Amino acid sequence: MKIIMAAAECAPFAKAGGLADVMGALPKELSRLGHEIMVVVPKYSLIAAEYNAEFVLKESVEFSFKGQQKTFGVFQYDQAGVEFLFVENDSYFKRDQIYGQPDDAERYAFFNRAVLEIVQREQQPPDVVHVHDWHTAAIPFLLKEDPRYASVQAVKTILTIHNLQFQGKFSKQTFLENFEMEEHYYDEGIVSWKGNFNALKTGISYVDKVTTVSPTYRNEILTEFYGEKLHTLLQEKEQDLIGILNGIDTGVYNPATDLAIEREFDVMNLEEKQVNKRAVQLKAGLPERGDVPLLTMISRLAGQKGIDVLQEVLPALLAEQEVQFVLLGSGEEKYEQFFKGLAADFPTKVYVHVGFDEAFAHLLYAGADIFLMPSHFEPCGLSQLISMRYGTVPVANKTGGLKDTVIEYDESLKSGNGFLSDFQQDEPYDVALNRCLSFYQQPEHWEAIKKNGMEGDYSWSRSAAEYAKLYERLI
Repeated sequence: MKIIMAAAECAPFAKAGGLADVMGALPKELSRLGHEIMVVVPKYSLIAAEYNAEFVLKESVEFSFKGQQKTFGVFQYDQAGVEFLFVENDSYFKRDQIYGQPDDAERYAFFNRAVLEIVQREQQPPDVVHVHDWHTAAIPFLLKEDPRYASVQAVKTILTIHNLQFQGKFSKQTFLENFEMEEHYYDEGIVSWKGNFNALKTGISYVDKVTTVSPTYRNEILTEFYGEKLHTLLQEKEQDLIGILNGIDTGVYNPATDLAIEREFDVMNLEEKQVNKRAVQLKAGLPERGDVPLLTMISRLAGQKGIDVLQEVLPALLAEQEVQFVLLGSGEEKYEQFFKGLAADFPTKVYVHVGFDEAFAHLLYAGADIFLMPSHFEPCGLSQLISMRYGTVPVANKTGGLKDTVIEYDESLKSGNGFLSDFQQDEPYDVALNRCLSFYQQPEHWEAIKKNGMEGDYSWSRSAAEYAKLYERLI
């Protein structure tokens, strides 16, 4: 099959979150299954020079956008059997960050049109156009309703929701100006929702199938609590809503071959993990102690991630127990200040790195003992998968993909790979964390938990096969 995917970010070229990791890994796995995969993303100026140097200008495309003739370059980069195409237009994508620009509606409307121009210009049309999140969610609507794309109107479409919270809400005027479609689409509620143009809602309404990134999250978003005010629409599409669990790129995240960590290791020589723990402690300026549990969190600092839970739990834990904690992340100012304050209050126990450092993230996964994920909701979560791959034990809240992948440890069976709280059932996070810490003091059990995690299959192979079956059913 021929599949064209479109997204706003893609690892390793441009990354803001988990969407990029999916776009960097899933297409490669689909290619291994024998399919022809093309991935279209914006050519941001923040893409590293090492990749830019390898890009080849494929063509320059001129088309009408907002009543004017616009031009974009299409740059090609082939990797692992996947054709990556980058849409270049400096006025929209020469920015120092991916999201959060005042003209995001216009930027991604332009990108949607550019993707459709690429689809239309293919000698052999794709079997499926697979779009991701709100930034590309209007593509199925434009494909079906704009007569300029009549030649490819029959192409099947899929939308993957990576996080329902982000929907691309804009005013009626913004819709009319940037999407160049007739007013009745808005007035009749076809593209509008709760008083705004809603890009994600538009995509959900028009695509042939909607997927999301874990089976549990699929069920959760059908409820009012998790549905972000789109639950009634999703309930109408329930038969076409499928949950497929994300995987991780096991080539990138492999402790046996990872050159970003201090010492490679695998499940057969777990003692080498201690070398990485000492490297983290050295970098963080913390006492180099192998007997003290090292906790970490690598995260966007937002309400979704349960930082409020850690505000309640961590100060008492650090005051009462011999533990260390290292944070890598950035986000809301109030949360950054909380962690900075924690480091000031506990200088020999806490280290905070505000920002992101890919190499340090790998070292933390390899060197930490326990990974904290108290998320209030988590569509899939990749950090718990990566941490288990590196023998780091997750303590997570039972929601979304965390519920699907973290299995509570059973000491009688020596089964399970982590520990779970359940905020919906009043099972507090500190209880789960203390349960985890109690097993840290029992080497036989602790080794079993780590090995159970490391021996899990977190690759994309099973999930990619599910996507391939979905494409086949569609066409």
